[in-house]
Amino acid sequence: MEWLVLILWLSIINGALGGQYILNWMGNQPRFVGDKLIGVSPGVMTWWRELSKLTWAVIAVITELIRGKKVKYLWPGGLSMVTIIICAFTGVIENIGFFYLPRFYSPHVYAPFINIYLAFLPFFGKILFNAPIRKEHWIGIALVIIGISVSRYKVTAGAALDTEALVWILIINACLLSQQVLNNKTVQTALPNVGPNALVVWREIWKMLFISSALFIFPLIAEITQAHIPDSVDEARFKKEVLAKVTEADAAFLLKYYSLSGGEYKLAQNITPEEREMIKEVNSKTDLHRFYSLFEGSILPKNWWPILFVVAAGLTGYIYSFGFFKLSKFAAHFWVPYTNIYLALLPFVMLLFGENVTIPQIIGAVVVTLGLIIGVSDYKRNKVVEIEKKFK
Repeated sequence: MEWLVLILWLSIINGALGGQYILNWMGNQPRFVGDKLIGVSPGVMTWWRELSKLTWAVIAVITELIRGKKVKYLWPGGLSMVTIIICAFTGVIENIGFFYLPRFYSPHVYAPFINIYLAFLPFFGKILFNAPIRKEHWIGIALVIIGISVSRYKVTAGAALDTEALVWILIINACLLSQQVLNNKTVQTALPNVGPNALVVWREIWKMLFISSALFIFPLIAEITQAHIPDSVDEARFKKEVLAKVTEADAAFLLKYYSLSGGEYKLAQNITPEEREMIKEVNSKTDLHRFYSLFEGSILPKNWWPILFVVAAGLTGYIYSFGFFKLSKFAAHFWVPYTNIYLALLPFVMLLFGENVTIPQIIGAVVVTLGLIIGVSDYKRNKVVEIEKKFK
């Protein structure tokens, strides 16, 4: 019976995760948001996504209470709350990265590389939960890693994953690895009868606190450090990250104060305080300073189309978060690799959107799928055993 539960939830999670990647990407493409400038930062998108997830989780909890569940079963306990807080913190960082990457790359380009952490799960499962490591598991995971590495990183039409993208991929891997392990610890240390919906609600509450704080603190730091009004900017970067990201009127305005000299756009001297503020306001809408641009902008943007995609992604996010907590009673390395079967389908889905998909990506997708099949091929000989809970 436990295998039927696993297969059902793995199917749901795969659908939700695949949908999440596509919705995040669509919300960051001008052609899907009215052919306008996106005008919404990854931080603001994260805020709306977490609000959507929290709303759906609260609705689910209210439904449980109406059906007779006791309020005391909403409190997971101190130990479990600590892991939830850490998960929420790393989850916010991960989500910002997930909204940053699709601005510049198709999901089939970067998605496989943010799942390399899967290779390390068996070690953590063995150390933390004394979970056995299967021969088939090792073969399957080896093929998965080979499959997602086949195409390397120069895989898209005329654009490679740049240094900042690779940094984000490293950060997301670390965040996802910690969350898979901590999800197990959250469920393992939760008080009896505390269900997945309660855990999702608490996690989303903390995520809302973290992202709301970031949206206030980092723009303040940017203002103090004058990050959005540099004295000079490299010519190529200014054209790509600034002029291409604003309206024609704003571009003409900036060119009144930035002049090209020696391969750099240099800021004019003797600018009035009012003009400086106007320049900073325009620059803050761009990717001139990629870190601070993650958190800029009002949570009530002028262009609401990206938010609609993000809210939809919040629903799929709630579904897979519920599923992750539902399955976290089993050691993560038994099932987490198989929540990524959608990776094999992404290249074919992106073909439907007219994206450039290479032969190595398709080969990699086939190898990944083969690895996943082998990884679960011994189900008749290995019973999935739940991790032992601290409170019974």
